[in-house]
Amino acid sequence: MKNICTIQAGAKAYAIIKDEGIQKERIRCMLGAAGGPKWIILYGLDKALYKSFLQKRKNPVYMIGSSIATWRFAALSLADGLQGIEAFKERYFAQKYSMKPDREEITAETVAILEEFLPDSKVDEIVKHPTQRLCIITARSRHLLQYEDTFRLGAGLGINAITNMVSRKLVGLHFDRFAFYDAREFPSFIQWKNYHTQYIPLNNNNLKKAVLASGSIPLVMNGVVFQHEGKTHILRDGGLVDYQQDLPLEPGDYIALYPHYSDRIIPGWFDKPLKYRKPHHALENVCMVSPSKEAIASLRYKKIPDRKDFYTFAGDDSRRLLFWNETVALGQQIAEEFMELVESGRIKDRVIPLAR
Repeated sequence: MKNICTIQAGAKAYAIIKDEGIQKERIRCMLGAAGGPKWIILYGLDKALYKSFLQKRKNPVYMIGSSIATWRFAALSLADGLQGIEAFKERYFAQKYSMKPDREEITAETVAILEEFLPDSKVDEIVKHPTQRLCIITARSRHLLQYEDTFRLGAGLGINAITNMVSRKLVGLHFDRFAFYDAREFPSFIQWKNYHTQYIPLNNNNLKKAVLASGSIPLVMNGVVFQHEGKTHILRDGGLVDYQQDLPLEPGDYIALYPHYSDRIIPGWFDKPLKYRKPHHALENVCMVSPSKEAIASLRYKKIPDRKDFYTFAGDDSRRLLFWNETVALGQQIAEEFMELVESGRIKDRVIPLAR
């Protein structure tokens, strides 16, 4: 099967790629979306991009993401990123639950995954990585969303969903953005203006808590308690504010490389059912690589893995793993095709303008 990856680029990135292809030192940041098991289609691409664009580079690259992307990027930002992403993938695939898991069970298993691929002894590898700079997006809960009981939390999420239909800006009534960044260099090229954003330097004490918080889906997992400036906050999944990274990037003549499981960008968690909600920003410097529709249609369920798989295959992990491993194999083919296009220079002929 040919043409199994789709390569889209915003105006500036498109011009750069058409002129010179993609060069390692042109990449200033990598973007990653929330989406749970959807990341599995990107496993092969993550490894290929690490080998070609992250490993042995000389200038810094910012790894910016929310939710599952934060977990991927944390694994890739270990001293041995290939071993890190492999360890994460193996433990992620091995997760098991009862037939009807509650929040405590899911939270406990998620913590166990984190502790296995990112023990305390390895945190310093990320904090002091010579070139990779992790940026973790979380959502600080406000009003009813600070509580864990189903009634108040569910009501708060329902109100948020309704107000979001009117305007994405109204999400700021319910969530603030808490962005954890590498303390050595502030990512000033991100010009967040849509919600109040609190910037917090990463350190050995808060990194794992930020990673956990960034993937803590409300009503599925417990929020993460975080102390900051003498106040107690409840942090939740970063996808609530930045689901698929519609970011106001201004990185000059650099490229933001975005391995994505979809060929479109959904700005916020609550925008998923809203077909009219488009990215707000121009995304001029973004080059997005994603599986083609034909590639996804070749999978046995005509879709990539998602969180529903845990319910569809409840009690039958062997069927879930069969599907997930088939997706890994397809993802490897996508990675091979993309890297062949990069190395041969034929990417200049395959890149298309980024759809909005």
